[in-house]
Amino acid sequence: FDLVRLKKGDKVIMYNVYFFNDAAIIRPESRYEVNALLEYLKEKPTSKIRIHGHTNGNDFGKVITLGKSKDYYSLSTENKEGKGSAVKLSEERARIMQSYLVSEGIDINRMELKAWGGKAPIYDKDHSMAHANVRVEIEILEE
Repeated sequence: FDLVRLKKGDKVIMYNVYFFNDAAIIRPESRYEVNALLEYLKEKPTSKIRIHGHTNGNDFGKVITLGKSKDYYSLSTENKEGKGSAVKLSEERARIMQSYLVSEGIDINRMELKAWGGKAPIYDKDHSMAHANVRVEIEILEE
């Protein structure tokens, strides 16, 4: 994942960012790629991005969010559990990325969010590769 060479209008899938099931909590193995995005934003202080959140399907169901814990990379008893749509889950996943970046010093005004739910799948929701539909994409709005 290398954002350094991207230009305005480019969109890239963060292939190595994963979330816990039904949760807007980033899995620990995603840390390297999330930090690559952080470094890009630090190195290019005038850049602006849009964080696109996606899910697999459009079902209504459980949505787990960060809660009082500020551990972006693990589930805990301090997480909040509720119900919501796939769009809500995809929005919360984009928001957790944004929240982490803000916690690391990136100005919130440099980021926009777009929640897709399951409206823009890569694969059919029943395909063997459907897990790839659960993703975050980064769009470069300004360099």
